[in-house]
Parts: sequence; structure tokens; C-alpha cells
Amino acid sequence: MFKPDPKDATADDEEYMIHIIIRQLAHFSPVPKSYVDLIPREDGDRWSILASATQYIKDNQKQRPFKLIEDDCLTEEDREFLLKVMKLDPRDRPTTRQLLQDKWLSGVP
Repeated sequence: MFKPDPKDATADDEEYMIHIIIRQLAHFSPVPKSYVDLIPREDGDRWSILASATQYIKDNQKQRPFKLIEDDCLTEEDREFLLKVMKLDPRDRPTTRQLLQDKWLSGVP
């Protein structure tokens, strides 16, 4: 899902990892304001990567909200579960206990 489009970067490209971040942000952004608490303001490298990735998405019209992606393999329940676990801020994600009690996993031994 986050594998970059070969037109953007290949696995041996030095920017490959940044394009993985771009794909994740394109599906699950915007970056929450709470990131200010996670990434120190003085960590210019990380902020620069986030800013560059966000600008790349905007400039290249790569924004594709996950909830709107059409995929015959995904049910609405699949989509809801993935949206819960893919929150960009880890503090917004459900705990393991909550996930194990999720209706999506009901009936799983």
C-alpha cells in the first residue's frame, strides 16, 4: 500500500523511504497538530522531511484519502479498522487490548 510508484522512486533510490512517508501522508494526512508534542521543534531534519513530503503531495496532487480509495478487496469494515490503526499520531491509535476487542476481529480464534 505504501510502496512508492516506480515513477516516483525505486527501491534502490536514496529517496525511496521519503516516498514511503509521502504515500502514508497522502492517504492518512493531514499531519495532526499534536505532532508538535512528538517531534521536538529543534529537530529540523524531521520537520523538513514532513514539510517536503506535504509540499510534494500538494504540488503533485497525490492526496488520496484512504477512506475514498476504491478497492474491491476492502470491505467497509476493513477500511474502518485500518483507519483506526493508521492514525498518524500513535497516541490516537487504539491500544492492543482495544483492537483485540474490535468487531473486525470478532470470530477470530
